[in-house]
Amino acid sequence: MFQQVFTLCALSLLVATHAVRAAPAPPRVFLEVNPASLPAIGRVQMIAAGADLQAALDAARPGDELVLAAGERYVGNFRLPKKSGAGWITLRSSAMDQLPAGRRVQPTNAAALPKLIAPNDRPALAVAPGAGGYRVMGLEIAADQGVTYHYGLVELGGDHNNLSQVPHDLIFDRVYVHGRPEAALKRGFALNSAATVIANSYIADCHVEGQDAQAVAGWNGPGPYKLVNNYLEGSGENVMFGGADPRVPELVPADIEIRGNYFHKPLTWRKNDPDFAGRAWTVKNLLELKNARRVWIEGNVFENSWTHGQVGFAIVLTPRNQGGKAPWCALEDITFINNLVRHCSSGISILAEDDNHRSKTSQRLLFRNNLLEDINPGRFGGDGRLLQLLSPRRPITELVLERNTMLHTGRGNTFLTFGSKSNVVQDFVYRDNLVTRGQYGIHGSRGMGRPGLDCYCGAYEFTNNLIVGTGGMKDWPEGNRAANSLADVGFEDVIAGDYRLKPESPFRGGTGPGADMDTLRGATAGAISGVWP
Repeated sequence: MFQQVFTLCALSLLVATHAVRAAPAPPRVFLEVNPASLPAIGRVQMIAAGADLQAALDAARPGDELVLAAGERYVGNFRLPKKSGAGWITLRSSAMDQLPAGRRVQPTNAAALPKLIAPNDRPALAVAPGAGGYRVMGLEIAADQGVTYHYGLVELGGDHNNLSQVPHDLIFDRVYVHGRPEAALKRGFALNSAATVIANSYIADCHVEGQDAQAVAGWNGPGPYKLVNNYLEGSGENVMFGGADPRVPELVPADIEIRGNYFHKPLTWRKNDPDFAGRAWTVKNLLELKNARRVWIEGNVFENSWTHGQVGFAIVLTPRNQGGKAPWCALEDITFINNLVRHCSSGISILAEDDNHRSKTSQRLLFRNNLLEDINPGRFGGDGRLLQLLSPRRPITELVLERNTMLHTGRGNTFLTFGSKSNVVQDFVYRDNLVTRGQYGIHGSRGMGRPGLDCYCGAYEFTNNLIVGTGGMKDWPEGNRAANSLADVGFEDVIAGDYRLKPESPFRGGTGPGADMDTLRGATAGAISGVWP
């Protein structure tokens, strides 16, 4: 229905190798917010506050529009039923003219938003098994004031065990889904569907104590998915794929586009912060992938992660056969480009395979042209590791990091940490990066610097990197450079976050080192403002 666009230690002393490094496969499908398959509008029905909205949904036919009154409350646990026939049913605000297309909805738009209100801890909006062809536009979705704990506001699929039961062809555009600052909300969206778009939306106050909470979480849907131009706020993981065993055999959520979003944890949740509001909701990571394939992550801003429920990594890639019944869980073909990650305890952690149950391994992972700044253990706790690679048995394969700028604030630990096992990564490329060294640089329990690379990596390339704060290049591979301090690098304006190299910088020229800041700024231009370029 959607318009589709197909788009023991390793003893090798070699720095450059002939390893095969295939680029990650991109998503096979990129969904559209406004698909070409939208039919001509059928009936347009106004649904007044107090009217039977569920009856109207049951009676609607493909092509119909159900229009809810801006600012009015519709209380209930509503369900989008399965329909026969092609086309879309639209559920929208009467004030869409106040919500321009391509602009993220904000809490300040509340007067233009009809309100679906859950009177209990069940979803305000759910989709029937196998149902599809719905657009939900310009609505506010929340729980009523008396609900102090809510499991999830929007439920797109659940514990189905075959693909025929999966909801599909769903678009959520300019919706405001939220909890309340004082109440617990475990999840904004349960994303266990197929062919689903969440765009231009604001998902906030998803938080609990002693458990994980997410703005968006999916584990039992095949995809494809599009998450574009959203504000995403969750205490556990802002967005997570995996984390529970899929009921559908061999299912791996796939073909996932995550672009132009603002991943944010408010400092009002952080105990001892000047802005702390009194509830230390359980904080873990900003983005976690536990079971996913062909994921494109571009142009996002990831902000604020600290030690609490975990050690404060911003990005976590960790294959997890969570309950031990899904050994097919995998992380494959992950592209992470042109993103900004800042104000965190640590940066990126990658695990090769589940260390509790059998799983597949992480393979074909690319990190290119990203900026990690203010990785700051002094403020946010933890060790300040820019990149951590772990493997209990088998290695990560085909991992590439190139043209990234990754910077500690204060006394960070390492820029590359290996787990306790040898053979952590095979076919590893680390080139054209600009990084602060931290206390230990490259570190593992069996080796540091080049000896560490030789121990923990199979075939690898480590070239043309600028390492700041090395105090010299002893025990580093040839073909890399050093600067004693950030001041010696020659950035345009570190205080303002302008990490372009000045024309007179001794390190300028060629293809690196570090991120192309103009490209990165262009890619993230609308991520915080919500104005989609």
